[in-house]
Amino acid sequence: MSRSMPALALTLCGLLFGCGGQPGDGESTEGPEAPDTQVMPAEGAGGTVTASAVSTMSVFGATVSFNSYGDNFTVRDTAADGRSAVAHIYNYNTGNYSFCWNNSGNGTSVTCNRDFAEGILIRFRACTGESRTGQLVNCSAWTTASTAN
Repeated sequence: MSRSMPALALTLCGLLFGCGGQPGDGESTEGPEAPDTQVMPAEGAGGTVTASAVSTMSVFGATVSFNSYGDNFTVRDTAADGRSAVAHIYNYNTGNYSFCWNNSGNGTSVTCNRDFAEGILIRFRACTGESRTGQLVNCSAWTTASTAN
């Protein structure tokens, strides 16, 4: 019985805390921060694949939450800095980038609904940006999430 306790604890920990270590469609990004589109990431490498339904990333001025149940991104503007809060999204299934912009100002939230195929991996990050030009200014690291419910 004592041999199964560590396995049970790890399973419960994984279920409670997740797995691993810690623009319109078709728009691309430049630079080394874009995810590798040639190879699907191994679990624990290049991002975190989470077991929970909600994943959140933050950067100064923006917080982005992804809820796999409904494929919704909620983008909250958290600073009165004159910039918009943005979810920058990459779909491994299609190879497309998309954005969810919150231009409504500090303290507001905008929700964008996406219709991803069930059970695929996506990557997203929280950014601030200039909505007039579509230019991203400051972004968090990429995180990986599953669209499985």
